Amino acid sequence: MGMKSTLSVKPVLLKAIQSRFGRNLSSAAECEELSNHIYKNIKVQISAQTLRRFFGFIQDNTEPSSITISYLVRYCGFSSLDELLANAARIENTEVNEEMVYFIKEFYNIELTAGLDFNYQKACGNIARQLVQFPSLLNSLEGFLSSNKVAQIFFFERHPYIDGLGDGYSKLIRLYAQEKRTPEAQLFAYCLLHFGSILTQKYVEASLYIQQINQISVDASIHPFVQARKIMANLLDASVKKDSRQLDEWTEIALKEEKKQKRYPDTENYFPFFQFILADAFNLVGKHDEAMQMIVLAQTDYIRHAGPIEDGYYTALSLIHAIALFHSGNRQLCKNILKQISEQELLFTSNKYYQIQKYLLELKLANPKSKIKIQSLNRAVNQLIQETGFTFFR
Repeated sequence: MGMKSTLSVKPVLLKAIQSRFGRNLSSAAECEELSNHIYKNIKVQISAQTLRRFFGFIQDNTEPSSITISYLVRYCGFSSLDELLANAARIENTEVNEEMVYFIKEFYNIELTAGLDFNYQKACGNIARQLVQFPSLLNSLEGFLSSNKVAQIFFFERHPYIDGLGDGYSKLIRLYAQEKRTPEAQLFAYCLLHFGSILTQKYVEASLYIQQINQISVDASIHPFVQARKIMANLLDASVKKDSRQLDEWTEIALKEEKKQKRYPDTENYFPFFQFILADAFNLVGKHDEAMQMIVLAQTDYIRHAGPIEDGYYTALSLIHAIALFHSGNRQLCKNILKQISEQELLFTSNKYYQIQKYLLELKLANPKSKIKIQSLNRAVNQLIQETGFTFFR
């Protein structure tokens, strides 16, 4: 990288590094700590001296190499320098209410007792709503959220922001994956990144993620949501590659693994986590009979509202059911269920993702003579695709 391009990147990268690190560097001594943090997260050694030069604590006109720049970009959670520069405006616009930042940090710093405190989880959901609505606030907290053990669970794992996978949220998932190295966390992160790549039709990127996903083995200790997301990733991979053999193989794996899932009233098995994800996956790849199979299991082996679950999951499950019913030929029951679905009641983390599917289903059900309704639905779908980048649905 030449001097001119380094200088053009430097201001944005400096701000991104400090956001990732969790605070601004005010002294040369802090570069040692930053060097250690970079190594901890991406297993690459960038010396404190190099960082001191980059941050201007040492001024000898020495610029970092292109390799060093690429490592720093990766540390910041970006997949490439181009992605960093594409987000320059967002990185530079980080003016936030410091009192709000302090409050959020204090909330996630609460020492939790054993067991699930669902009221705390719902409160975290309310905070997550605010964070995803204000990108500058989220950017200012990215280093803290990705490294804080409570936030790792109650921001990332309990409230995965599907609607943001085509935008800046993917960067935060990469930071979470740098910080939390358990097999379950790595699988969770790579599955979300793969899903975002599929929804935005970045299939080369998706192929890299599927390789990482399939290097991680799954057993009963992995949460059913995450187990199902690995299968979902492979179903989607097979579908976009038009590999019918692979699609059939992963369908068999899905049905086989479903039989191993613990049922209600076993502790914490109050919601059909595994079946919920797989029913959605089967609809996306056109295997609607298998989607119905998962829905039936969800409705018979689990008792609705038997335990605490975030608002919107059952509404999303109803929508998934309606889609499967339509493609299975039961238009009337599909319509009956669809009438009961309120868009406001869908999961806030996936609201646009499910709205797109709802509007597409309504288009399929629309009377061809209802031209105004069809035009309105098409506009709504196109607007949501533009907002999310989910061209998969186009």
